[in-house]
Amino acid sequence: MNLLKEKYQKLTLVSKKTKRVASSHNWLLALGTYAYLRNDKKGIASLLPLTKAQKTLRYNFLTTKNKRLGKEETSRGQARQEAKFILPKLEFLFREDLKNHQKFLKKNFCFWIKREINKPSTKAHSLAKNDGMSSIVERHHSVRWWMDLYKKKCRVKH
Repeated sequence: MNLLKEKYQKLTLVSKKTKRVASSHNWLLALGTYAYLRNDKKGIASLLPLTKAQKTLRYNFLTTKNKRLGKEETSRGQARQEAKFILPKLEFLFREDLKNHQKFLKKNFCFWIKREINKPSTKAHSLAKNDGMSSIVERHHSVRWWMDLYKKKCRVKH
């Protein structure tokens, strides 16, 4: 049972109704649910709470989430790094959509990012998802946050 992909991930039970982590979630129940879904009922897997896992699937579903980062790297730092990497690509998409008479304004660009990055049907969202930018897609960063990052990106180092 290989649960690790590119990054370390963990199994999480998510409520179907609220789309948030289920109140009954714990690592043992999540592992039992995974075993139940894979139909592993023999050996060590038989020690897992399979009947409770079956009941939990009525109101929850199983998904994987990235583990929190350690003390060396924070999730905010990771989000900043991902944003700095994708900003030029997003700027290209934004400039592509601008009309000839419109001027590029940093504030409008940041409003556009905030609006487009979290909509699943947009080019910006699919670009970020394809590049593995989960920490900026999953979180709803403010326009001010994007403006500060853009300002730092444009700063010239001597």
